[in-house]
Amino acid sequence: MSTTRVWKSLSLKTATVVAGLSLTVGLVAAAPLPTPDATTIPTPVATTSPTPEAPTTPAPEATTPAPADATTPPATVDPPEGEAEPNLFGVNTYSFRADDIISDKNMYNGGALDAAGVQSFLTSKVPACANSMCLAGPHRFSVPSVPQDSHCNAYTGGSQTAATIIARAGYACGVSQKALLALIEKESGLVTSTAPTEGRLNAATGYDCRDDGTECDPATRGFFNQVYNAARQLKSDFQNPRLPIGSPTAVRYHPDETCGSAPLTIRTKATAALYKYTPYQPNPAALDSTSEGDACSSFGNLNFWVIYTDWFGYPHIDVDRLEGQTRYEVAVAIAKEAYPNGAETVFLAFGGGYADALSAGPAAVKLDAPLLLTSTDTVPRGVADAIQLSLRPKKIVVVGGSNSISERVVEQLGELRPGVAIERWGGADRYEVSRTVAAKAFGPSNAGAYVATGTTFPDALSASGAGGATNRPVVLVYGPATSVDQATATLLQTTLRVRNVTIAGGPNSVSSGLQSSLSGLRIDGSSISVRRISGADRYEASLAINLDAYAFDTTGVRRERVFVATGLNFPDALAGSALAGAKSSPLVVVRSTCVSPEFKLNLQKFRAERVTLLGGPNSLGAGVESLTACP
Repeated sequence: MSTTRVWKSLSLKTATVVAGLSLTVGLVAAAPLPTPDATTIPTPVATTSPTPEAPTTPAPEATTPAPADATTPPATVDPPEGEAEPNLFGVNTYSFRADDIISDKNMYNGGALDAAGVQSFLTSKVPACANSMCLAGPHRFSVPSVPQDSHCNAYTGGSQTAATIIARAGYACGVSQKALLALIEKESGLVTSTAPTEGRLNAATGYDCRDDGTECDPATRGFFNQVYNAARQLKSDFQNPRLPIGSPTAVRYHPDETCGSAPLTIRTKATAALYKYTPYQPNPAALDSTSEGDACSSFGNLNFWVIYTDWFGYPHIDVDRLEGQTRYEVAVAIAKEAYPNGAETVFLAFGGGYADALSAGPAAVKLDAPLLLTSTDTVPRGVADAIQLSLRPKKIVVVGGSNSISERVVEQLGELRPGVAIERWGGADRYEVSRTVAAKAFGPSNAGAYVATGTTFPDALSASGAGGATNRPVVLVYGPATSVDQATATLLQTTLRVRNVTIAGGPNSVSSGLQSSLSGLRIDGSSISVRRISGADRYEASLAINLDAYAFDTTGVRRERVFVATGLNFPDALAGSALAGAKSSPLVVVRSTCVSPEFKLNLQKFRAERVTLLGGPNSLGAGVESLTACP
């Protein structure tokens, strides 16, 4: 269901470069749904000048389609040379998954963009039109009204711009306007065309169109008919999937049956709908970034994914957010996500500083507990409500000394939950608190431990979630020291009896001398194995720590959710470390406005289907929410 187009010379500034990749869209039309009341829907006509805002009666067809045996050449839908080359900065086909092209949430969000949003997007792609039919321009189509049916709500016609048609068709059928924009570009290149032809408008979404150069079916020709019927088809395929979800099915590589097929366990209804629309998956040659494909390569669904990813972020990854008005409310939201039915134990740490609580995340995971935050002298109202009404713990562990969390807070906790057992895990300083937490939560013969500096928070925070999932404590040390202190040596050798130590962060965080000193420690006559995971900055180090702990492995383990927190402050990641560890999911700290290209690339290694932002827009902005790559 499309025309054949080729996009070449796609250059990516990521770890892997897609160079000279030929993206040829779809090959054979899928059988369309019957058009509702087709006899009452005239083919919309593109006008050459703006018309008044007031709705008008749909105009009759301006021209009569040529009969099938006419000698007039069919209208081409191929873009002019050089047009419709998408900007693929930060996009890499490595992250494409044939079984999970787009999530249901991203496909079936009929309110993704309103008409103004669609218009703004079209204008951003074509600031200046070269003819009157450019989608970004002011020209209007005469659009009929369409009654409600089992797939779509009623559509009110009139004189409408392309942006209005895309917005209203998506809204009526419950299909994302972003998905429709990507589909239009995949099929006809109209979104980025400065001077589209009438033939291209007539085949805007490839609905009921073939790739042999003939025009689309007369009943579904025209920009409105194409967009509306495509949205209606996608919605129908959500309501009644034509391909199985969750069980293997063979999907071909090419119309030529000799090219073969491969089994896919399609994971979303939206992905199944795409395969109904364009029924081929890319073969290995199509996915090879150094190749232009081979005779059996079909690129239609890969094109859709590439375009959507470039414009709107990964279509197969849902992004949500856990937030609150304050750091305390964010921690409560995280705790309720992890423990919707309450928790036997709750950890409570000081929310005004990071030092005491950096080791609390893995300990909370070990004891199957959420981690809440408090001020020094009083329990914040939302935290008190969570303890009293939703979590209802039988035990509360207060992390840190009385200078961080006062005895008055301990008294309040007893008043909130009469009879609750309250323990304080404290110490003279942050390092002793860290050792106390590790010793009380983790017994001897641990496989390993993380060691991180206590002078800053990012490396330890990144290690906390990983430590919780891998049953390893996080032990804080004074990073600039040239050797390990005796108390820490005793903890590692005697109390925990760890055989492997992972240093979180580079030599500027934990000195080379301290690393050498740790390597000199021995258990039962054998040296403790010490290694370091670091990066050029806190963001690279965080990603590296999580890749080491969580990356997709040969046993097929999936880490389908990734948590993200700001690397500029500690509270959200602090509370989130317990949730991430409990869910065996990575927690990566990022910049507040964007994510690194390496982070986007490695979402494939995590096999991520969902990214959860910890904190509100002031902590993680719209660029992070859209997974926009940093320059």
